[in-house]
Amino acid sequence: MKTISSPENQMIKLARSLHHKKYRDQEKLFLAEGRRLVEEALARPELVKALFIREEQAADIAERQDIDCYVIDDRLFKLISTTDSQQGMAAIVRKPVWDLAKLTAVDGFLVLLDRISDPGNLGSIIRSCWALGVDGLLLTPECVDPYSPKVVRSTMGGIFHLPLIEAVAAPELDTLQMHGYEFIATGLDHALDYYDIDMRGKKILVLGSEAIGISPAIKSKCNQTSRIPINPKVDSLNVAAACAIITAEAWRQRKAKHL
Repeated sequence: MKTISSPENQMIKLARSLHHKKYRDQEKLFLAEGRRLVEEALARPELVKALFIREEQAADIAERQDIDCYVIDDRLFKLISTTDSQQGMAAIVRKPVWDLAKLTAVDGFLVLLDRISDPGNLGSIIRSCWALGVDGLLLTPECVDPYSPKVVRSTMGGIFHLPLIEAVAAPELDTLQMHGYEFIATGLDHALDYYDIDMRGKKILVLGSEAIGISPAIKSKCNQTSRIPINPKVDSLNVAAACAIITAEAWRQRKAKHL
């Protein structure tokens, strides 16, 4: 365990740089802030490049020979933090590497997000998918960065555990179709109530931007469309709520299959 006192230290500079997508992409790293997120990251120690703690918390952290641990003061925590409330614990984390080929080989339930731009929604979706047994999350190139600080915080640790593939485009979707995956759109046109759709077997639930929906190219791949019946006085649900409702039904169906 080492102590850092200077804002010019290279690890402090690296942590601060990860506030920006350019450097997250360049370094293949991101920042996790707060005890809950750091503890989830430490469940996969191979991902943790560096750990930052306050001096008074040093006794709570077991010495890890495989992780570089740094004690820093509140002044430096304020520099590396992306929120107003520093929780005295942060980590520089390597982006997990997931293999699309492994997802194509399983009898899985996947979620494909098309042009989702709100960080809070994406974070909530990652959290729900992790909680409800989704086998993998696919993002089109137009989606918000899943490793941005707000998304990471909203996942409540799901970002470390849920298989996530970025920049999924036509070639990857064609491969999934060739391996037997069926696509289920979300929408209103020619739609079935979500609980009347068979979500067992190789299925991909597609959710689009609340503003512009699913792109025509992806919609053309969908075998059927699901809808969620709601109070007619309400215009719609947000995409994170819709995802949680439908994935919960998929989890129920898929668990029942194995009873």
